[in-house]
Amino acid sequence: MMKSIRSYTFMILALFLFTGCKKFLEEQSQTLAYAKTWQKLDEVLRGEVYVINKGLPFKFLNTMDDDIADYVSSVSFIDARSDVFGFYTWQANPFTANTFMQLTDNTWAPVYRRINAANIIAYQAASSKDDPAQLKRIRGEALFMRAYYYFYMVNIYAAAYKPSTAATDMGVPLKISEYVEDRFFTRSTVDSVYQQMVADLETAEQCLEGAGQRNTYRADINAVNLLQSRIYLYMQQWEKSIAAADKVLARKPALSQLAAYIPRTSFLTKEAPEVIFTQDGNMIMGIMPEVFPPKAMQPTAELMALYTGNDLRKSAFFELSSGKYRYTKVYSSSMNNIIPTETASDVFTMRVAEAYLNKAEALAMLKKDPEANQVINTLRRTRFPAAFFQPVDLSGAALAAFVRDERRRELSFEGHRWFDLKRYAVNSVYPFSKKIIHQYTDVFFGGSPFVKASLALEPNDPAYVFPIPADAIIFNQGVLKQNPQRPDRTF
Repeated sequence: MMKSIRSYTFMILALFLFTGCKKFLEEQSQTLAYAKTWQKLDEVLRGEVYVINKGLPFKFLNTMDDDIADYVSSVSFIDARSDVFGFYTWQANPFTANTFMQLTDNTWAPVYRRINAANIIAYQAASSKDDPAQLKRIRGEALFMRAYYYFYMVNIYAAAYKPSTAATDMGVPLKISEYVEDRFFTRSTVDSVYQQMVADLETAEQCLEGAGQRNTYRADINAVNLLQSRIYLYMQQWEKSIAAADKVLARKPALSQLAAYIPRTSFLTKEAPEVIFTQDGNMIMGIMPEVFPPKAMQPTAELMALYTGNDLRKSAFFELSSGKYRYTKVYSSSMNNIIPTETASDVFTMRVAEAYLNKAEALAMLKKDPEANQVINTLRRTRFPAAFFQPVDLSGAALAAFVRDERRRELSFEGHRWFDLKRYAVNSVYPFSKKIIHQYTDVFFGGSPFVKASLALEPNDPAYVFPIPADAIIFNQGVLKQNPQRPDRTF
């Protein structure tokens, strides 16, 4: 009995390692304390680990790279850019309002709360004596989500994985126990965080083998293998990335034939045949509106120029509206009275196309050019009218560059490009980096739009890494080390 009480006490207290929030304790303690059956534990998993119908973290990921630009046509008191101002302009504190007021980092603490919930659920699922099959599935999903959250955290708050330095580069704190630890937390190395993700996914794969999938808002073994492929790609372990991608493609090889795409429908939905896993919530829809407001965001001309010839992705993924292109992978139109009731995430979506792209890139890095061409052609064949498809036959650096451009075309505004730019810069086979310019535009009554600031992000800029929140450093009495200072880009 005492062991049971201690377990549930830990279950409650572990959620406050990084927040210490009394209100959160009041809201969650009853839910956690009564999770004594697999059904209740599953409910907690859905509500406290997944982000279905809740505030989606990492919403800013698509606003910092070379695929996005602002758009201003006239004066308006409503500005769709305001929520992403600090990210788009690479402010020293990215959580900065367009008035330059400093905001609180609303990512670090909420994500660690979800990680702690995953810790507790994984432990409870392994130690409970209820339905073994259901508890095994729940443990697998919890470990997948823990790895998924750490993937984002280490790539946002730390440097890209560089094999020669990952063992010493500062990552993020690793908290994987289900109980409160009486210590201050330091930053684990980048390699340690990646190794934990690898271990979690190996266990999750065992747990989810043959478990099926309720819907794409819940992880299954395909999601596990695809995340494995992605992580090994980032680690530059090419053979392992290919092996994981092959597991996905052996079960789920089908791609959407864009020749059959119906205009003004969503390419991405939770039921779409390519979608393996997603969550609900899509910021890009809101900051690339159809008509109003006249201060908003748009895809860059550079990105749109990549969709050459008869590439059907240009019209399936984007729409020309009021003189600008807008994102329509999830289609919404007030003019046509089309409002999706459920959305696929612009950050958390995982789909079959990525497995092909991961495999093609890894093959190119291994200098297996014919195989890489074959894989990339399998994807591209579904993105063109049959009469206009022309197979790719490239080699060496030209092939690697093409695969990267194909990844940019295919996965635009799905949360990949920012991380891709970081990892390309430390690639050991074909390194690549570039200078990015973001212009911030304004307009006054009676005048024409003008460029108020032109901001540059240089290769290896400190702004590729987010600062650790000051309150987390204070809470851990300074043992949690800060990242290098990001440049001041006030204007």
